[in-house]
Amino acid sequence: MADLEASLRTNGLIQPITVRPAPSGAGYELIAGERRFRAAQRLNWPEIPAIVREIGDKELLTLALVENLQRTDLNPIEEAEGYQHLMSSFSLTQQETAEIVGKDRSTVANMLRLLALPASVRRQVREGALSLGHARALLSLGDDIRMADLARLVITDGLSVREVERRVREATGGRSSPRKPSATTPGDARPAEARHIEEQLRRRYQTDVKLSLTGKAQGQISLSFYNNEDLSRLLELLLGGTERGIA
Repeated sequence: MADLEASLRTNGLIQPITVRPAPSGAGYELIAGERRFRAAQRLNWPEIPAIVREIGDKELLTLALVENLQRTDLNPIEEAEGYQHLMSSFSLTQQETAEIVGKDRSTVANMLRLLALPASVRRQVREGALSLGHARALLSLGDDIRMADLARLVITDGLSVREVERRVREATGGRSSPRKPSATTPGDARPAEARHIEEQLRRRYQTDVKLSLTGKAQGQISLSFYNNEDLSRLLELLLGGTERGIA
């Protein structure tokens, strides 16, 4: 806040805050720019520029979440939780979320993967004891206990990301190394109907879906989930609420 005050004092308020008419009809309700607004208050400015928008409650929440995700001081776990909140609040796919926040879909997907880390490791990432690179490398272990154990070693022994990646490869027999695509890999050669069905499923279940053809009138459909809540949501859709014992 002190840095923001200094910036406002030197440069003025470059980006106006955004408000909407208050539901009560008296005054305005802040939509975006709370930190700028508070910094201006601390400088005792009598007025600041604002953009007035007529928006509903749903769009208001969307804007608030997006502004929060665009902060520069978010740690990786906060960013991942922000994407998940946005997706679950408005039943968005990863692609739709990426478009809203101005990021690549792969960026959103990779950040969401962090939510699969055990709670102790997420806390270490949140507190800055583990870097984003360390966290991504640990995910390849695929086992909560081994991830937590190696995370402790990272902190106590000061292991680099490269060293963590090496240990993960040894622990998994090299399976964690991502396979590089061949320069001659062809594009999607599936029939247009298959791609269309995949897109329909993606929109229906609001997650990444992969339809693979293994033969004539044969294949597999894979649905991705990124945490327990996401899995529960998919099970509810797939089972119609008939299975309550699955956690």
